Amino acid sequence: MTIELRQLAPEQHGEFVHPILTAFGALVNPERLEATKRLPELTYGLGAYDGGSLVGAAGTFSLTMTTPGGAVPVAGLTMVGVMPTHRRRGILTRLVRRHLDEARAAGQPISALWATEGSIYGRFGYGLASQACSISIERDRTAFRGEASAEGRARLLGEAEALEAFAPVWERARPLVPGMLARSEPWWQGRRLCDNDFIRQGGGPLQRVVIEVDGRAEAYALYCVHHRFDASSIPIGSIRVIEAIGASPLGTRLVWRYLFDIDLAQRIEASLLPLDHPLGMLLVEPRRLRLTASDGLWVRIVDVEAALAARAYGSGEALTLEITDRDCPWNAGRFQLDGGERRATRTTAAPDLRLDITALGSAYLGGVSFRCMADAGQVEALSRGAIERADSLFRAARAPWCPEIF
Repeated sequence: MTIELRQLAPEQHGEFVHPILTAFGALVNPERLEATKRLPELTYGLGAYDGGSLVGAAGTFSLTMTTPGGAVPVAGLTMVGVMPTHRRRGILTRLVRRHLDEARAAGQPISALWATEGSIYGRFGYGLASQACSISIERDRTAFRGEASAEGRARLLGEAEALEAFAPVWERARPLVPGMLARSEPWWQGRRLCDNDFIRQGGGPLQRVVIEVDGRAEAYALYCVHHRFDASSIPIGSIRVIEAIGASPLGTRLVWRYLFDIDLAQRIEASLLPLDHPLGMLLVEPRRLRLTASDGLWVRIVDVEAALAARAYGSGEALTLEITDRDCPWNAGRFQLDGGERRATRTTAAPDLRLDITALGSAYLGGVSFRCMADAGQVEALSRGAIERADSLFRAARAPWCPEIF
């Protein structure tokens, strides 16, 4: 039977999430389902139907993401799933390609996602653009090289108070870090501050703490406590940090000092941290972090000219890119990038670099160097010094960081 793609109405949201929940073997969380339906960012739901049965689905969050020196509208591909009864029929391919067409029509120059399996999305032009780090450290190994020079005041807040205190901290931090997202009030309420099992992952109640210096909020953290005791009634539990954001370097130091000093915890754990997080330099024993890295954000350039115009560059040099793109043929061709003008225009000039759209997605936020990709055979230099010029143009002051999976 022919598979038909149909736009889904908001009232079909319960049906829409069925393929992804089936793929993960998860149950419906009614509270989270209702919160997701209220998100203004969830602007597009697509279903794949075999007759009257929904056999696959994909959604789009319309987001705004920080870039080096700017911001860009993003189509956040989310909740993609195909029922196990309908694998290997091209349904995922059709859903993703429709998503890219809709992103282009909506004026969203890039698409981004978190991949459940890294092998899936590279074939659709998504490039690995950031890494996400996890830590797990014993509480008695958390000494800093130098303590914070100012004393902060920590306050535990309820959900309503936390929204008022946390959002301004986030808005101060967000423009500084590529990969961070704008958040609406429903997003805060439904995905960050609510106390539900999906976020807590089996821990105790969600704790919301703000760190103030001289009466001003400088940082906040969301965490939960996993209490356990051994046979001798000695605490062996852990603190699970869901999100810790500082609006300043001082705020970052203070909030992590608070988290490391919580009583009745043997270990502090966190994930989705950036590669250049200052904890590596703060700790007396950095290896005790047991830091591990995995793939983070994947970025797909939907409109080369608009995407390259939505970020700043590390130099004013010019560079001509020859780009191939199988799924979005409008991106294929040669583009002259002028770093000083923050502009890319089509050209017939001889190219300096030859690359696939996947490699451009990896480089876009400044988290992957052209030198690394050239060494991996993913970028071809066609003129002298082209790799060095590309890395000078695309460098970013901070590693890309998206602190949450969407």
